[in-house]
Amino acid sequence: MSEDQRNIVLITYDSLRADHCGHWGYERDTTPTLDRMAEDGVVFENAVASGVPTIASMTSVMTGEHSLASPEIGFNTEQREQVTSRPTIAEVLSDAGYTTGALSPNPPASSYFGFDDGFDWFEDFLAEDEGVFERAMNRIFESSIEGGGLSTYVRLFKNVATRDEILRPWEDFYEEIQAWRERAEEPYFLWVLLLEPHHPWMPPAEYQQWSSRSDKYRAFRQYYEMFTGGWSPDFDPEIRQRLIDLYDDSIRYGDAFLERIQEDFAADDPAFLVHADHGEEFGTHDRYGHQPDLYEDLVHVPLVIGNVDRSDRVERPVALRQLAPTIAELGDASHSFTAPSLFEESERPWVTSKVFAEGDRRVAIRTQSGKYITEPGREELYDLAADPEERSDLADDGAEGTEAFGLAVEHHVASEQERRAIRNGIGEVLGGGDL
Repeated sequence: MSEDQRNIVLITYDSLRADHCGHWGYERDTTPTLDRMAEDGVVFENAVASGVPTIASMTSVMTGEHSLASPEIGFNTEQREQVTSRPTIAEVLSDAGYTTGALSPNPPASSYFGFDDGFDWFEDFLAEDEGVFERAMNRIFESSIEGGGLSTYVRLFKNVATRDEILRPWEDFYEEIQAWRERAEEPYFLWVLLLEPHHPWMPPAEYQQWSSRSDKYRAFRQYYEMFTGGWSPDFDPEIRQRLIDLYDDSIRYGDAFLERIQEDFAADDPAFLVHADHGEEFGTHDRYGHQPDLYEDLVHVPLVIGNVDRSDRVERPVALRQLAPTIAELGDASHSFTAPSLFEESERPWVTSKVFAEGDRRVAIRTQSGKYITEPGREELYDLAADPEERSDLADDGAEGTEAFGLAVEHHVASEQERRAIRNGIGEVLGGGDL
């Protein structure tokens, strides 16, 4: 282990909004451990998810590039190609001599989509295709991922009955993480994705500070309405608050994982990078959940780096795709990621997020205090300092900045297309190998 190579732990919280974290000013004590880490570490106040939902966001985290897959083309084919055809941070660190391990109970960030590339150990709890039951469950899983109606409900029922996938609490698998640590040689890179902030929220009774035990089960009716109503149910204020209470208690439970792993791994002196893949909507724009969109509820995420001998609050906007080169820098590993490290000052005062929604790509440019969103036939502009909930669209009023933002998007798209064409051309010359 080189003196310049740090042990590194990356923790991803699924669906954790920045504004529900204590260090971001939230009135509830949802994230005490992360808040303590923020006091001594580096807090990125304007961290932005590069895509929504998980599969798009985590593709950018692992590869340092935006996800380009469209649901119309097929997530299960093109999305996997985008992960497996690009160098991932796990592969970069593995080449640099790291032992690599990961645990991800969320199927959209599983080996099914190639997220195991570069990891020596990867646990995603997908069934081994060894028996009749396992093969049937795998077919149901694949069909539900592709949008199969009945199979989606069969899969959800199975998860509720067995507390599997999104209902698996972190305490169920913590021993597996410890066992990996005991056999891993240093330096190591560990990635853990936690599903506690992801609906349906089922916090253990001892962590229910704001919700009641009955709330967990009464809320299943609301989850059903969310799944079947296009994520736009008209919940009354009492129901909305019940969901937020469950969400906050689940965040508090997820924060307990961070406390435990920091204590158990302290002797290894690892750098900790903690972030969310995206946020969660609670009706601000008449929707719940985290379907592909670019409002702050979804793209503004917590991002804190601890135990790196730096304490700072960074106000400039940063994107999650900058995590890959940052981790490579901490590991003293050579890489080909084009995004700058989070520790580098950028000449460009904005970052981008992208999603596919209703067949069209939406692109957002996020500055420190503003947001521009564009899609075919529509553009939106918001002053986040004056309008943090993005309710007043300045583009409708012909604001001066609208045209400038539009030109910036055109420049960004042209640069990305050129870079992709160059990479594909080199790949063909090299016979399709990874670059």
